[in-house]
Amino acid sequence: MEWLFPSQCVCCQTFTSRRTKICEFCLDDFPFFALEQSNLLLRPDIARLMNLPHCDGLIACGWYQGALKVWLSEYKFHRRTHHKAILQQLITHQMQRFCQTSYFSPDLCLIMPLTYRRYFWRGYNQVGQTWRPALENIAPINSCLMRVKQTKPQSELNRRQRRNNIKGAFCVTQSLHGKNVIVVDDVITTGSTMDEAARACLEAGAAKVWAFATALTPLFSK
Repeated sequence: MEWLFPSQCVCCQTFTSRRTKICEFCLDDFPFFALEQSNLLLRPDIARLMNLPHCDGLIACGWYQGALKVWLSEYKFHRRTHHKAILQQLITHQMQRFCQTSYFSPDLCLIMPLTYRRYFWRGYNQVGQTWRPALENIAPINSCLMRVKQTKPQSELNRRQRRNNIKGAFCVTQSLHGKNVIVVDDVITTGSTMDEAARACLEAGAAKVWAFATALTPLFSK
C-alpha cells in the first residue's frame, strides 16, 4: 500500500518515507514558538496579550495564522478530519521539545471540555482528538474538569464580554491537592477561558497549573 499510495508532505508535496503528513525538512522550517525559556509567559509580547493570572506557565505550537490557522479551523469548524494527523504531528513535535527543555513535571493532564450542545453538534472534542497522542507520553489524562455552565461562543465576544461569559463555567470533580496540572485547549485568544479553568483547578487544590495550546491568537488578528 505504501508503494501504491506513497505519502506526500502537505507543505512541499515531496514524497515521505513514512506515513507522516509533514516531511522532516518542512517540520524543521515550521514557525514553532522557540522553547529556550520553556515558558511563553516569560515572553513580554505574549504576556501582554494573554490574561492568565492563575496559570504558572504557558506552552503552544505557534501563532494562530497561516497554515496552522487553516488546519485548525478546517478541522474544528468544517470536520476536515484529514487535518487531524497534521495537527497531531505538530503537537507531538513541540511536546517532545518541551519535555527536553522544561523543568515542569506534570502529574496529570486535563482537556478543555466542550459544552454539551457544542459537543452534540460537532460530534467530537477537537482538543482531545489532536492532543491525546502527545499527552499520553507526558502524564495521565483525567476527565475531572467539567463545564457546569452553558456559554456563548467566545469568538463572538469582546475581551470584557469573554470574562463575564466564562465566569463560573468550570468545576473540578475530584481533589487535585498538591498536583501539577496541565490544562489543554486548541486556541487561546485573550486567555479568559483557560484562566477560568485554571482557577477551578487551583480551588481543587492544584499546586501549579500550566496552559497548553495548539495556537495563540496574535494581536489585531482577523
